[in-house]
Amino acid sequence: MGLWQLSRAHDKQTFIEQLAKQEALPPLPWGKGTPPLFRPIKLIGQWLPQAEVLLDHRIEAGQIGYHVITPFQLSDHSIVLVNRGWWPDTHPPKASDNTIVSAQPWPRYVELAQTQPTAQVFQNINPERFAAWSKLPLPIAYALMQASEQGLIVQHSQPAIPPERHLGYTATWWGMSLVGIFLWIRFKRETR
Repeated sequence: MGLWQLSRAHDKQTFIEQLAKQEALPPLPWGKGTPPLFRPIKLIGQWLPQAEVLLDHRIEAGQIGYHVITPFQLSDHSIVLVNRGWWPDTHPPKASDNTIVSAQPWPRYVELAQTQPTAQVFQNINPERFAAWSKLPLPIAYALMQASEQGLIVQHSQPAIPPERHLGYTATWWGMSLVGIFLWIRFKRETR
């Protein structure tokens, strides 16, 4: 288990380095098709504020609020859902002309029940649920704004468990193994 945790720490560190390289690239204009993950892109098309969604119960600095998800229609008419950031109430500012985002993997939500949306407030969202609610095409991607704007707070994704924690788990497993070997040797000596 210690070697597995060591491998996980290495994989996470590699991922963080690759993410940093991608994020350092200049924005790539993007108007059609699925955008590359984590690469800064400049979306070409238009915001669809009439289909904006608020994800409820998102916490920022100890305060409950919403993630503001605004669909963006690319020039080929496909839809990208853009998380513009966290906002404390149900009246977020309108989307600005800023369209620099980075595509992300679809977020994974734990849902205990199929909670129906109230107006534009959702507990969780996925492409199918959004398309059914908005009557728009199925979104092809999920993205995060690259920078905060108009008071919205943007949180960029990092691994939930950092590499350092895996190194701690490695030390714990190896320490438990050493203690186990010591106790086994001691038990064998005492039973002779």
